[in-house]
Amino acid sequence: MSFTWSDSFTLGEPTSAKGDKIILPQAALEAIIQQHASAPLPPPPEADPNYDPTSWAPSPYDQFRPQAPRELPSPLTFQIRNPANRLLTHGGVKEFSAEDGLVHLPAWMMTSLTVAVGDPVAIKYTDLPKGAWAKFRPISSDYMEILDFRALLESVLRSHYTTLTRGEVLKVGQGNKEFSFVVEELKPSPEAVCITDTDLEVDIEPLDTDMEHDTTTGSKAAGKRAARDSTLKIGFESQGRVHVEGYQHWTVDVPNRQSGIRVQVNVQEPGDLDVLVSLKQPVSLEDHIWADFTSLGTRSIVIPASDKDYATQQGSQTLHLAIYGRASSVAESLGSPGECFYDILLEYHDAASEDSSSSTRSGATTAAVEVPNKNAPGYQECTNCGSWIPERTMMLHSNFCFRNNSKCDRCGEVMKKEELQDHFHCDHCDKHGHTSEKKKHMEIYHGWYQCSCGSFESPSLPELALHRRTTCSERFIICQYCHILVQQGPPASNPRDRIRGLSSHESYCGDRTIQCQKCNQMVSLKDIQVHAQNHEFQRQNQSTPAICSNQNCVRPKSSNVLGLCQLCFGPYWVPTEDPKNQKLIQRLARKYHGQLMTGCGNSWCRNPCCATFKGEQMDATTAATELMKMLKEAKIGTPATSNATNGDGGGKLWLCVDEGTTRKKVLAELLFEDMKGKYAMAWCVKALEAERTDLEAAVQWLNLQAPRIKK
Repeated sequence: MSFTWSDSFTLGEPTSAKGDKIILPQAALEAIIQQHASAPLPPPPEADPNYDPTSWAPSPYDQFRPQAPRELPSPLTFQIRNPANRLLTHGGVKEFSAEDGLVHLPAWMMTSLTVAVGDPVAIKYTDLPKGAWAKFRPISSDYMEILDFRALLESVLRSHYTTLTRGEVLKVGQGNKEFSFVVEELKPSPEAVCITDTDLEVDIEPLDTDMEHDTTTGSKAAGKRAARDSTLKIGFESQGRVHVEGYQHWTVDVPNRQSGIRVQVNVQEPGDLDVLVSLKQPVSLEDHIWADFTSLGTRSIVIPASDKDYATQQGSQTLHLAIYGRASSVAESLGSPGECFYDILLEYHDAASEDSSSSTRSGATTAAVEVPNKNAPGYQECTNCGSWIPERTMMLHSNFCFRNNSKCDRCGEVMKKEELQDHFHCDHCDKHGHTSEKKKHMEIYHGWYQCSCGSFESPSLPELALHRRTTCSERFIICQYCHILVQQGPPASNPRDRIRGLSSHESYCGDRTIQCQKCNQMVSLKDIQVHAQNHEFQRQNQSTPAICSNQNCVRPKSSNVLGLCQLCFGPYWVPTEDPKNQKLIQRLARKYHGQLMTGCGNSWCRNPCCATFKGEQMDATTAATELMKMLKEAKIGTPATSNATNGDGGGKLWLCVDEGTTRKKVLAELLFEDMKGKYAMAWCVKALEAERTDLEAAVQWLNLQAPRIKK
């Protein structure tokens, strides 16, 4: 039932809503309810010239009869217009909580209507049709950075928008970047549509050729500059320089993921720098996976092929490196410029070389720890440096050692006396070394860092980086349900979702339902996999249909001593009692004898135990000998294969059948061979019966319904 409502309001402060929801006063809701309740009913069916009182078909006016309380249409959609310039747009309603006479619009809507706080706007209820198709035009070429623009647009529209108006600019975000699209075309209404509870098809109009050419040329030029300035090749050394407290970024493509990667950076004195490596951008002190924060010597990072972060990428992958420049104490004392020069080299690093190099390093360490000539005859330990010296020269060594060397009381390291004053020990950990390393060590491992998410603090920079790439609510992930790049949010509140490893966004997004194609039930997205496994379990545990023991028949098995179908068993049924199956055996023997000697005479026959199919008739003696073998194969009355309760037989019989059954048998054999034995013959027969001997449809039926043979 349609009704009319419109009113003028004064603009209040803009809302922070991302979509098109507006906030109206409570008086507006009361007026809408009153207008809806007082709306006139449609004319009675008698006024319709096509009305037939004798027809059983429902009248189109029945839905408007006051049999139930009138309910407001859902959702409520409104036309918002600037009376000064006649610009208009459409939107839904968020709530009715504004002050009387005021309306609150999203900021983007106020910009579109060119209105400001305090300006008048006219709002009118409009019953918009359900949208079926929408075309969007990107404003700039950077929309190609979106992983799946259709999924992103559908997610944004589903979450924040009630309507779409032609000509409006829709802004969507992926990660930290925002993209703009113009609503170009709509269907079925060309001006505006409602997109709530509808299956909206989304399409993208590419940019103009000239614009694409310009942007492509520009991107190619930028790409060439980036390739010249920041692209590394494995096995080739490159030179670089980085400003103090600045970054230089490098990118390297790793086509062979079977081997690990070694990163080596040689620093030219008196510079100092940090090496940071990650699988995605941006790379910084707070966002990285692998790092080397040492202050002296060559910086080296080894990423083995078995690393859990490195191994998660499929196929070729790109590594992103960042070199962060630091002001070393030596450079500050020399007054050198705030730049650091270095050489960088990337090489493949396999597990064998890693093991051998590790064993070599551990061996060298062991050799350094093991003191030569320890406890050897004729040797004595020096109380200052701990070396084992021949007893005859101990006095000379001791005089030299105590005059020139000093031993640290905390770590036991022996050094020259003039170096002892530059030796430091960290008060918070076991780190010790040269005093030039102290400032950097305290800053990185014993500073104080707070994540921008506000829920994590740590004195260690590596711990902050670990938080940023794992549990941080601001970490960007590709949602497995909506397939867009979003922040994962705080940990999921549902314990089951936490066990599943779902983020807060995925826990919310996975609650959306979808209809199961097999049982037509509505199942949540995060439960659809378990739901499908239940269907698969039920499918695999179905009992195989029992078919007639006549190897030429495909009809369902019946309860009789031969295990035949009712039609095949009919000629062998006798009204008198036959406890030992003697009469049954005699009838079956006569049937076999006739088949072997003269055959059935049917041209369609495919019975291998019939003279007609074989094209060769047997004499009476040979036929009698052959039928004895066939009677044994039937296993009539055998306790091992006969069920005592219903008398079902478990043997094989070879009886001629009609033309229709023969044709079904041939089709079932063709289907069985076409499916390469994945399904039992009985299921092939059932599939043909369900699909009325349509082979293509029977294949689909088997793949959806029948249990596979377990090998």
